Amino acid sequence: MPPVRRPGRKPGEPRVAFLGDSVAWSLGSYLPEQQKLAVSVRAVQGCGIARLPELRYIGEPHPNYPGCEHWDARWQRGVRADDPDVAVILLDRWELMDRKLDGRWQHVGDPAFDRYLTEELDRAIEIAASRGAHVTLLTAPYTRRAERPDGGLWPEDDAERVDAWNRLLRAAADRHRATVLDLNRRVCPDGRFTWDAGGVRVRSDGLHFTPEGVQQWIAPWLLPQLYRLALQGA
Repeated sequence: MPPVRRPGRKPGEPRVAFLGDSVAWSLGSYLPEQQKLAVSVRAVQGCGIARLPELRYIGEPHPNYPGCEHWDARWQRGVRADDPDVAVILLDRWELMDRKLDGRWQHVGDPAFDRYLTEELDRAIEIAASRGAHVTLLTAPYTRRAERPDGGLWPEDDAERVDAWNRLLRAAADRHRATVLDLNRRVCPDGRFTWDAGGVRVRSDGLHFTPEGVQQWIAPWLLPQLYRLALQGA
């Protein structure tokens, strides 16, 4: 395949940038070495796009990590530096927690909170596309990060919250003409959280991906799709 040519940069292999939180970092960082795509990982560990400062994590108050309130500026610097052909967004934790909005605790699925998340998600997509990249949204997989003392799940691991977030993703993709790739279905093929898929361990701690899970199960499904999307805009 001839090199991709875009104004203002040297011809070369298609560029893909990963944006998001630590789950996106584990996915992008563990991809196998390959020759078809130039991959950069601009995901920020510990930071999603929700920046309301009061939140609850595994039942306890938890602050935003330093710098998370400026996630948009950090993303913009990364996109400007990488000039990707495809920008991949994966967000799978911080948007699912309880946060205080308008003086009360709310979460994804509540109308006012959904409006807040939608505004932040629109901002994220606009930044990802700001250099002309085709934006690809990955659905959030179900998680099991920690159990309550009674054996139940904390709210941020509730499958209904994941489903609610993924509905916002699909609606945003329609507004922005972005692509949605169903990572949740790939990682959780039975429609529920699982540690293993495709005969390999895919989750290390109930949230992040394992190197072998990315390389043996996710990458063979994901990389060809990203390559096709990159060439469509070449």
